[in-house]
Amino acid sequence: MTDSCPYRTISIIGVGLMGASLAGALKASASPPVIRGSTPDRENGEKALRRGLIDSYTPSNREVVSGAELVVIATPPSSIPDIWEEIGPVVSPGTLLTDLASVKQNLHAIYLERFSSVFPRYISSHPMAGRELTGVDASRPDLFRDRLTFLIPFSSSPPGEDLERLKRLWTIAGSPRQTVVESREHDRILSLISHLPHLLSFSLLETLVQTTDKKTIPHWNWPSQRGGALKDMLRIAWSGPDLWGDILLQNRKELLSSIEDFTSSMDVFKKFLVAKDREGLISYLKTLQAKAHEDMHHERHS
Repeated sequence: MTDSCPYRTISIIGVGLMGASLAGALKASASPPVIRGSTPDRENGEKALRRGLIDSYTPSNREVVSGAELVVIATPPSSIPDIWEEIGPVVSPGTLLTDLASVKQNLHAIYLERFSSVFPRYISSHPMAGRELTGVDASRPDLFRDRLTFLIPFSSSPPGEDLERLKRLWTIAGSPRQTVVESREHDRILSLISHLPHLLSFSLLETLVQTTDKKTIPHWNWPSQRGGALKDMLRIAWSGPDLWGDILLQNRKELLSSIEDFTSSMDVFKKFLVAKDREGLISYLKTLQAKAHEDMHHERHS
């Protein structure tokens, strides 16, 4: 990236995959900021420091946020309220806060109930990027390249300049498109485009493992028999259980609705199969693909 970062000092709480990737992307900018990192995982923190992703490391979240223009919380969603509680007494009122959590409604509700006066400048972020791996070793400075970032203003005051500066930061990090949405809309969208796909991948993995356990197919050996389709669908099934258990439960309301939608779609396919309706199935698939192509064509030209 060639543009200069709009912040001189940035503190990142959680220098794992997402936090370290953001640090690496910003360090590649024309005028890189001073980045301080914190994490209870000392090995990750010291590794990020040795690699030049951060300029200093501390295990203390309270210590790392002191004097920062921007604080980025890059930890699992369920941990964030405790972090707010921890850093609230030492964060300057002029500091902008953001997080990278993939679920927003619960956080937004807790923020409005307990932290809106503590952090009067808060815009949540969610870059649509990630990997099935974790930690500094999995981080990449190009992780956000050409990806969309959702921005969700939490504070009641108009975000104004804060929003524009945060947009610039994400552009510099490689994410040239930002969409501003409310927390509920964000979670509904994510339940369909991210959380449901992960759940389906986990479910497929469960089906394969259960088939192995049943021992009903003599030559069954899915790890050696799998082709490209199965490899593609199982890639995200290896995502971290702690993180994804947290995400799925945090967004359970919207995800349950998406599961109902998916179940209805599967029922349609089941009816075609039971009826042995070849023509109906082919027609349905063609219509479905045509509608999807329309959606993608509209997106490219919007």
